[in-house]
Amino acid sequence: MVLRARPGRDEDERAVVRRLSRARKAPRDAVMRARMIELSWSGLRVPAIAVELGCSQKTVRCRLHRFNRSGLQ
Repeated sequence: MVLRARPGRDEDERAVVRRLSRARKAPRDAVMRARMIELSWSGLRVPAIAVELGCSQKTVRCRLHRFNRSGLQ
């Protein structure tokens, strides 16, 4: 089964993810989560996202599951 981030609930949520993924002064963890979501939206799979961001596949899976369940909170 391929894990992907669910589509944004509305344009506001999509805009927040895009803005946060490019932020320079936001907390690093929040930027990484947003980048994972955006890369998933662009079609990359978990192994490719992990390589791109230099983290483990387990971390990417956990973050995508959390986003799918609760959004950005």
